[in-house]
Amino acid sequence: MEKAAIYCRLSKEDEDKIKAGDDSESIQNQKMILIDFATKNGFMIYDIYSDDDYSGLDRDRPDFNRMIRDAKKGCFSTIICKSQSRFTRDMEYVEKYIHGLFPMIGVRFIGVVDNVDTNAKGNKKARQINGLINEWYCEDLSENIRSVFRTKKEQGQYVSPFPPYGYLKDPNDRHKLIIDPVASEVVRKIFKWYLDGYGTQKIRNRLFEEGVETPGIYKKRIYANYHYPKEQNELGKEYGFWGTTTIKRILTNQVYIGAVVQGRERKVSYKSSKVVAVPQEQWIIVPNMHEPIIDKNDFQLVQKLLKERKYETKHKAKCEREIYLFSGKVFCKHCGSRMFRVVGQRGYSYLYCQVFSRSKGTACRHNSMRDDELEKLITSKIRSLIHGCLKEPDNVKRICDVLSGKSEDAEQTLRKKSREMENVSEALERIKKASAALYIDKHTGTISQEEYTMLKDALWRELNEKEKRLVDLKKEISERENNDSDTQMLAMVNKYAKFKKLDFEILNHFVDRIEIASDDEKNNEVTIYWNI
Repeated sequence: MEKAAIYCRLSKEDEDKIKAGDDSESIQNQKMILIDFATKNGFMIYDIYSDDDYSGLDRDRPDFNRMIRDAKKGCFSTIICKSQSRFTRDMEYVEKYIHGLFPMIGVRFIGVVDNVDTNAKGNKKARQINGLINEWYCEDLSENIRSVFRTKKEQGQYVSPFPPYGYLKDPNDRHKLIIDPVASEVVRKIFKWYLDGYGTQKIRNRLFEEGVETPGIYKKRIYANYHYPKEQNELGKEYGFWGTTTIKRILTNQVYIGAVVQGRERKVSYKSSKVVAVPQEQWIIVPNMHEPIIDKNDFQLVQKLLKERKYETKHKAKCEREIYLFSGKVFCKHCGSRMFRVVGQRGYSYLYCQVFSRSKGTACRHNSMRDDELEKLITSKIRSLIHGCLKEPDNVKRICDVLSGKSEDAEQTLRKKSREMENVSEALERIKKASAALYIDKHTGTISQEEYTMLKDALWRELNEKEKRLVDLKKEISERENNDSDTQMLAMVNKYAKFKKLDFEILNHFVDRIEIASDDEKNNEVTIYWNI
């Protein structure tokens, strides 16, 4: 008696289409139909292979692959399916197995419902047409599903199977997020520590020391069917070590200020499980969709600090690592370079212009200031700012300009920035025209390809710099023309009204940038740029 293998498959999409009371497509009923067919046609059943909740395009179906291995071993000579689409919806697999491997190893394929039979002459074209129809069906289904999901994402509905760390899915609406009381506290700690001056490595170590579960371990404990992403750190899986990448991902995720952020990656095609990253400008971000965990002002400040790349410094006198209060904040007014900290033999710390220092005095000029004197000055200015804003809340910009050390007032600053924006816009137009002329020169042979490439690269670098500066200027002018920055500053004023000692968090909330200039008598002129 001829041995036959029975293969059944049901995907989630197929299952969703089954009408109430109709079990014709269920795994159990597929088995009954195929066993009945095999018995009536004189086949001896070698084994029943069944893949439940697997797509017809999936190439990693466990029982499908086991059946192929058994076929190669010669365990049976016939495979019986309810239809060709139950076997596969992939045209490549139709050719690879039904028209390729099976005839070579002497295995017959039968589709009961659609009358597919590799022993029937003239049946091949029908099988190929079925294969194309099945593949087109999958492609159309994939596009339809993708379109539906995109619409849901654009409406701010959260469609991923698992919520982001710090949130849970609302039991009354699975497309809405609610705060997880446990994980949200960890998120708040991470943001607070970063604002306190901790680097991502120090945050990582502190989380481990406090025994805080990694997001992966936490989700695995909460959700039984959660699988670690492929890029998940093996040390995180096995030992619970936090990674700096995970912390940076949390610190930059807008979900914590109430936005739903989706579409950060996409599948290469409907036939592949491989995903690729999507450029950030193409992400789907819908704000104000759920309760935030982090204050928006704090979140924006963290983004700014991340770009400035704060570093820990080693205090020579104490022989220990600490967060330097003015790290990344102080610049030389003469040359614009960042000033760095040096600890003297007597324990005093000084800020020096790094251009002057590295050029051994041949560039810029000797420009330095003791950091304890700078700390006293900035503390005094912030206290004066707080006092003035509490007394005159409607004159925040004027008070900031008075205390900044800048020579021009607010109106002069606005006019100056507006003129600069006009100049930058004109420069951009000149660069674009120059780029077009350069292209013509290359094609007419006026310049060589090497010259064209060199000049084009230089123009593009200048273009990118000007465009970035234009964006910054528009933002600065917009902030000066509306009251949003006033509101933010007043919120900080009320929050820190009674602060006792200047720390990293207070400094970064109030001060954007500090510039120092020294004259020949080593007197210091300090200019403060406030976060306004």
